[in-house]
Amino acid sequence: MLELARRRADELGRSIDLRVGDAQCLEFDDSSFDSVVITLALCSIPDDRQAVSEARRVLRPGGRLLLLEHVRSQLAAVRTVQRILDFFTVRFEGDHLLREPLDHLQAAGFEIDRLDRLKLGIVERVSARRPPSASESPLGGEQQGSS
Repeated sequence: MLELARRRADELGRSIDLRVGDAQCLEFDDSSFDSVVITLALCSIPDDRQAVSEARRVLRPGGRLLLLEHVRSQLAAVRTVQRILDFFTVRFEGDHLLREPLDHLQAAGFEIDRLDRLKLGIVERVSARRPPSASESPLGGEQQGSS
């Protein structure tokens, strides 16, 4: 995928910094991005809570997080099928069908601007903001005192 992105950037004449990295330990300074986008990734990252914490850490106060993820359905029949499939997808592909990233966003102190559930409740689309004040940090990001 990285090679495809590089080719596309070249075709568009864009100079873009593309990297392979670990979402659980990002190689960027604190508060260095205006926006963070996570798409269909938290389901397969071993420590999804840490990945959310890292996204919060690199996001500037007031910055936006956009998330698209498949999640545990609120419909019992769909959730039952997900539980059966999850047994296999976790073991063979490391893909968790029953995760709830919204729980981690809320625990990290993100302010949820918009939340949409789609496709029988198995797809969640979230727009959230890191609070303007960087003083609170439920998941262990920086703690800054007021001066």
